[in-house]
Amino acid sequence: MPLPTYTPCMRVNDGSAEDDLELISQYFKQGYSNLEILEFLKLHGVSISLSTLKRRLTSLGLSRRIFVSDGELRNAIEKELGKSGCFVGYRKMWARLRKKGIMVKRARVMTMLRELDPDGVESRRKKRLRRRAYHTKGPNFIWHTDGHDKLKPYGFSVHGCIDGFSRRLLWLEVGPTNKNPEVIAKYYLDAVKQLGGVPRKMRSDDGTENSVIEPLHTFLRSSHNDENAGVGCFAIGRSTANQRIEAYWSQFVKDGPGWWMNFFKDLSDLGLFNGSDPVHQECIRFCFMQILRNELHQVAELWNQHQIASSKFGNSSGPRGRPDCVFFLHHLYNSEDYKVPVDPHEIEEFIHESTMCPADFSQEFEEFALTIMNALGLQPPHDVNEGLDLYLTLITEVEKLS
Repeated sequence: MPLPTYTPCMRVNDGSAEDDLELISQYFKQGYSNLEILEFLKLHGVSISLSTLKRRLTSLGLSRRIFVSDGELRNAIEKELGKSGCFVGYRKMWARLRKKGIMVKRARVMTMLRELDPDGVESRRKKRLRRRAYHTKGPNFIWHTDGHDKLKPYGFSVHGCIDGFSRRLLWLEVGPTNKNPEVIAKYYLDAVKQLGGVPRKMRSDDGTENSVIEPLHTFLRSSHNDENAGVGCFAIGRSTANQRIEAYWSQFVKDGPGWWMNFFKDLSDLGLFNGSDPVHQECIRFCFMQILRNELHQVAELWNQHQIASSKFGNSSGPRGRPDCVFFLHHLYNSEDYKVPVDPHEIEEFIHESTMCPADFSQEFEEFALTIMNALGLQPPHDVNEGLDLYLTLITEVEKLS
């Protein structure tokens, strides 16, 4: 499935009518400045002055200065540190809090995080890397795709795609495999449908998982007449050369999945999970797949809306700003959108004709799990704690049948 439409600018091309005040409220709550909000409103055909925007913000009761006590801030940060937030720095912690309606200055979050998690702050400081320079023309000129296998021992395979210019994540998905070519092609088609076009070029690592997406992208570009159309529109090479997505993966682990790696490893170390046991694999996916999928979509949303600063080493030519801003408001960054339109009916046909992607777990295990849940009055889990309770219950029931 494509990324959820977490921001109104992702709905610009679907023809839906949007209320002006609701648009202003959503963009404000996503942390955009007044000038950025004005530019986003133009994408929806709404043109107002800065003074009008300020009046409407006042009428909505929206203010950037909301008092939050140190105790409230401490409690909120401690909750995040108790789960996947323990891997993020103060900027991303600030973004997480803002998403929950806690609007404070980043300096306060930084100070509080140093107090509550000094070891984590020091660890992140020591692991900063210097990367070589990267150059590309504009949004949708090139997309970089790759799989991430750190959660694969526990039954979860991650795959992502990032825009080379804006560093905006176009998809970040998890499933039982990231090596099935049909799965990767489905991720690609969903993104193309959502954006209404294809990039000029794509880059990926050498692997059988690209055996469908490569000819598919080449076919969709075959009728275009720019210099990148046709055979040269899909590049395959070593992972070290696929720099944009490889650079993102180093951040990805810190944004939450690192916590999941430790969580699943703890289950294994405690003898509660055996990766070589197919029933354990089914059970862990049944209990945690949707929770993890929802978290990855939140990770992508926070990444796409966080502020990317200029490299202190001066080795990055990427623009400074939020990936969503750089991607959708490219004119503010002296660039243009290189997306090439495609026939939406053709995309729908490809999606309809594509092979069914593998299910997260077998129908047999699902029937077994639902029978146990119904007998015990259990509901599907909504967070990691509920998922763990269900997992332990199902494993216990499985062992009774052994």
